[in-house]
Amino acid sequence: MEETSNLALPYILPSQAQKHVTHNEALRRLDALVQLAVVSRVTGAPPASPAEGDRYIVGASATGAWAGKEALVAAWQDGAWAFFEPVPGWIAAILDEGAVCFWDGTHWLELQAALDGVLDGMSIKNAPLAGIGTAADATNPFAAKLNNALWTAKSTGEGGTGNLRYVMNKQAAANTLSLLMQSAYSGRAELGLVGNDDFTLKVSADGATWREALAINKSTGVVRLPCNNILSDYSLNLYADSGRFAGSGVNTVGVTTFTLPSYLSRYNSTTVAGLAKFITNNTDYGGTAGTLNASAKALVDMIRDASYRRYGVEYWIAEFTHGSGTASPVTHLSVTYYLSVLSSQFLRAPNMTFHAYLRAIDDDILIKYTAGQTLVLNGTSYQNHVLIQPSAGWVSLTIYDSVPLRQSFGYTPTTLNLFAKTTGNRYQMACPALMGGITTVDDNIGIVAATNSWPA
Repeated sequence: MEETSNLALPYILPSQAQKHVTHNEALRRLDALVQLAVVSRVTGAPPASPAEGDRYIVGASATGAWAGKEALVAAWQDGAWAFFEPVPGWIAAILDEGAVCFWDGTHWLELQAALDGVLDGMSIKNAPLAGIGTAADATNPFAAKLNNALWTAKSTGEGGTGNLRYVMNKQAAANTLSLLMQSAYSGRAELGLVGNDDFTLKVSADGATWREALAINKSTGVVRLPCNNILSDYSLNLYADSGRFAGSGVNTVGVTTFTLPSYLSRYNSTTVAGLAKFITNNTDYGGTAGTLNASAKALVDMIRDASYRRYGVEYWIAEFTHGSGTASPVTHLSVTYYLSVLSSQFLRAPNMTFHAYLRAIDDDILIKYTAGQTLVLNGTSYQNHVLIQPSAGWVSLTIYDSVPLRQSFGYTPTTLNLFAKTTGNRYQMACPALMGGITTVDDNIGIVAATNSWPA
């Protein structure tokens, strides 16, 4: 090997005569390539009067002494042009452009343009800090100081899709993902997922005290405006018996006999009976009026804190037994279910909210999904049929029912459609409520009062 690997500097050999010639050739090569700064990278013709030591990157369509030397480094040394073939990774300052380029093995690509900040064909990966017009630091690894910014979609003609989606992600629900807007570096508005997964807008007059101006529930889409005097989450039962299964207009704490209301229609020979009722002043929690049925106790244990289970508005639990009919089947997950109970309504509002507590006893029951509905089971939203299994015990079911008027006969679709598998399958229902509009319903709401439940 008679020269070095990177700059091709000639070695002085032991038996070589006139060693100074080899030494001087290496010095000239070092002088040309170390701290490489070229006059230009676009010139294709040699300048008429170059200064000693001038260096160029030979441009396209080279002529004269540069012909065939495109992209090579040309140096004017001792009255002649010397040419040096670049190696991938060489860096050169381009004096007439104020730019820095590197050789990728095929082209001289711009590494940084001091004048206009343009990157030419280069990828930047895993950079720890990036600052545009200002310094980035550990707190703000990316920082930009500018007056305008543009994001535009890559068109289909450029190989893109024509779309532009800006994605931001946080680790978990309890973390924050937000856009914080400041005035003189003091917060004034924050928009995003702030400490949970609901969409929130907060505002502040001083950057210290914040007010929630807007909140959108992630599951229901319900919008809250906490600082406005707007009625929200108002639940008034349209069912005249307040879902107590004890007849219309009962306005006392206690109830007597079980009565199935006309707003629930049984199908396929389904039967119903009053299983038990919640008893106020029950003995289970220190009273004297009687012991709760196990199912009634399980329900009150689910929806009330321990100190609030002794007393309360009484209501019946209805137990349905599916009949032998097989009309109106629905197949879900390869299993067929048959209509058992539905809500009867002869005039429906375009937007309604239904809530009830349900418990499957012998086998799964199915709540049918209808287009325009959102089914919420124990706080989880679905836009598909949902199954209630015996192992789940009591569950809270909310149906947000929104049907465009142009796509309704005015009385269909019915809001609740409950299906069972086979004859004899039992299930229980308590505290049904139908409310006008789409309203947030807490899983622990219990009885929802009707207007006629209050004494005149």
